[in-house]
Amino acid sequence: MIEILKHKEKRIIIKIYMFYAMLFEKKYHGEKCELRYLLFKKRKTKRLLIIFSSYPGKGQKARYNYVIKFSRLRTSRLYILDNFGPGEKGAYYLGENLDFYIEQDVYQLIESVRADLGVEKKHVVTCGSSKGGYAAIYFEGKYNYGASIAGAPQILLGDYLGIKEHQGIFRFIAGNYDEANREYLNNLLLQAVLAKKSANHISIHVSDQEGMYADHVKPFLSFTEQHDIALFLQLGTYTKHSLVGLYFPSFAIQAFQNFFEE
Repeated sequence: MIEILKHKEKRIIIKIYMFYAMLFEKKYHGEKCELRYLLFKKRKTKRLLIIFSSYPGKGQKARYNYVIKFSRLRTSRLYILDNFGPGEKGAYYLGENLDFYIEQDVYQLIESVRADLGVEKKHVVTCGSSKGGYAAIYFEGKYNYGASIAGAPQILLGDYLGIKEHQGIFRFIAGNYDEANREYLNNLLLQAVLAKKSANHISIHVSDQEGMYADHVKPFLSFTEQHDIALFLQLGTYTKHSLVGLYFPSFAIQAFQNFFEE
């Protein structure tokens, strides 16, 4: 009974905090799309943590993640919502019909915030779980940011979105659902990782008991080893992908702190 009351109390506190946080939601008018975001500034730190949103649950639209969990970190935090695609669930921060206008506007938003705060690129850390984990690794590599922290990311995007229940997002991003586009999406993140000008700094948390490990993270480990790319991996033991949100925050906080202590 006490545990139930504590759980309800925690949920109420979270709802109140998120209501308060949403009062600070802003809109960025990019070249081709409008982005919604939250920005919490700590100018003295000269650090910036970018948090990409995960894939929402059934019947839900995109929402911000880890707003409370990361609130005590000594860093400015930029939360960017991915409310594009079918059902406003997200388009992996990429775009539509292979026109990656969302990605370009997200990059421009990040750079605008980074310049305003006076943060060097090497002190920008990208972060997220599931869909947000994909974006974190992708943006770190392609745009040469300092580090990425990912929870149970979908690495081979073509394979993941090729699953029947996700094919609507596949078609939104790539247009036609075919083998050529599947391979193209599979290679997007891998090419971004190889494109990084400075050393990659990738940290991943995933459970070896859920599908993201065998289907995505394990092949990615082979890829990074083949190309001599350093990767820190923490393995959990839970069985459901949906549980990553319980275990990822503490890992991300520690990984963030470790990066700046090196």
